[in-house]
Parts: sequence; C-alpha cells; structure tokens
Amino acid sequence: MHHASAVRIAQLIYDAARRAFLAVVEFFAPGLPQPLRVPVRVRAGADLPHPALVRALVREAQKRGIGGL
Repeated sequence: MHHASAVRIAQLIYDAARRAFLAVVEFFAPGLPQPLRVPVRVRAGADLPHPALVRALVREAQKRGIGGL
C-alpha cells in the first residue's frame, strides 16, 4: 500500500471443502468517502498463522488493482 492509511479485514470465512479463506478487505484512504471493499480468496490450510494470512489477503487484494491507491 502506498498512500492508504489503513486496511481492515471486514469479513473472514474458512471454506474447508475448498481449503480457502474467503474475505472482504477494506482499504481506508484520504479522499475516499467510504472504504474500498475488495472480496478475495486465498488458498491455504486452516493452520496458516494469522500474520501470514493477513499479508496474503492484503497482497491478493492489491493484485486486483488496489495497490495504486
């Protein structure tokens, strides 16, 4: 994130059948009237450490074009 002031994981669900985390990542940045909400999916086991999960979710959201904020 270049200029964004905050990131929040608004929703997080683990889909055991697909071995994937489903989440909505919210980006808060100056000038945005409301947070930008980006749905993402990250394939990983349920035992993925929390810091690694957060990094993976944010990276996936950035891949969808959010990194240019």
